[in-house]
Amino acid sequence: MDISPEALAAIIGIFMPIAVSLLKRATWPTWAKLAIAGGVSLAVGAVSTLVSTQVDVEPGSILTAAAAAFTAATVVYRLWFANSKWDDRLTDLPI
Repeated sequence: MDISPEALAAIIGIFMPIAVSLLKRATWPTWAKLAIAGGVSLAVGAVSTLVSTQVDVEPGSILTAAAAAFTAATVVYRLWFANSKWDDRLTDLPI
């Protein structure tokens, strides 16, 4: 199956709100929460590019895949996850 890095990152991005909520704390400032989301997005973009690309990996393709993951995660978070009991419980777990 041949899938583009952006499509794979967007699919993974659907599940990113769970991972980001596990990593962040509710009391953190907004910039710290955004930094966590950005870092996870870059990691997802890099992994999806490495998995999908067989020969050359370019920084632009990693950033494009990271943007796709961040966008998908933001949409899912804003529509279904923000201010939910799941989000509250995950951000309160002592990790």
